[in-house]
Amino acid sequence: MILKLPIFVILLFLTFTKSSELITNQRTDYELNLESASKYYLKKNNIPDTVLIKLVPTNYEEFKIYYETTEPDHNLGKTDFFYETTQLIFDKVTINKNWDFYIPSLNLASFADGEYAEGFIENLKMIIELDKQKFCNAISEIKLRDRNPIKYYGELHRCK
Repeated sequence: MILKLPIFVILLFLTFTKSSELITNQRTDYELNLESASKYYLKKNNIPDTVLIKLVPTNYEEFKIYYETTEPDHNLGKTDFFYETTQLIFDKVTINKNWDFYIPSLNLASFADGEYAEGFIENLKMIIELDKQKFCNAISEIKLRDRNPIKYYGELHRCK
């Protein structure tokens, strides 16, 4: 019985260590990129374009993770991380004319809803004004093209 206890403790420790590793390994690429971006942000360093562009969510689950950074109990909750990084993404197109961010910016704008919707829509309008034909041509590449505001502005500009 005495010999079994140390073996049990060792097995328990190994099981706990393995399950901790599994939890860490289950984090998505999106979550890992978000963590990377937040480290740059909190150190007040420029977020590299390769990291910034991957902040653009590809689905509602990723957007939920991104938007949760505004919650008070999140480590970024007392910062403007969400608002500042989304504006950086839009600025890459509207100010810097970095066309690598064109489709990602439109995809980001397609999540416009709630308290941040107005800012997303204003940025979308600026992107469209840069080149309406480019916007119309890009609609087929936008993941949520059948959702407002992308749908609305596509119809408004008679994009086919």
